[in-house]
Amino acid sequence: MRANTLLLEIVTGLYDEQASRWPSPTAPSAKWHLWHVARWSDIVQSTLFPIANGEADLSNRGSQLWEALGIADEWDFQLPMPGKLGGGTGLSNAQASKLNLPHMVRIVGYARSTFELCEMRFSQIDEGLFESDFYDWEGVRLQVGDAMFGHISHINRHLGMIEAIKGVLGFDGSATD
Repeated sequence: MRANTLLLEIVTGLYDEQASRWPSPTAPSAKWHLWHVARWSDIVQSTLFPIANGEADLSNRGSQLWEALGIADEWDFQLPMPGKLGGGTGLSNAQASKLNLPHMVRIVGYARSTFELCEMRFSQIDEGLFESDFYDWEGVRLQVGDAMFGHISHINRHLGMIEAIKGVLGFDGSATD
């Protein structure tokens, strides 16, 4: 929850133009990083759905907000979605820079919603489920806790990237003053 809060706080105050800037061709914008983490939070929460709801078939998936709300269509994204599982992973910088991301307000709204849903899924997983095996977003069998930790680590990596980008743009880059 803390990492999600810091991600939303670090982009607060950035105008859309600032959040959209790529400081260099190899450094994605703060907006891109937030979109990417929000997409992965959506993917992770849908993967954890069967565990959080006590289903026997742990290979099931829940709905993603991205699909349930038709966000790709609303934002005029080409389908299939870019990158691994439509979350942007694996895109080249040239491909990522060509994504037509909407205004920052919409990215923040989607991020806030996916973060809340992912946090709810995490809160539904008790100690007994934490060490349970399940199938992750790539169909790999691993423990629930390992998947949760991996996602939290991923969030923090992108938080650090946004901090660095803000610093390059001439803003205070620290999320934790």
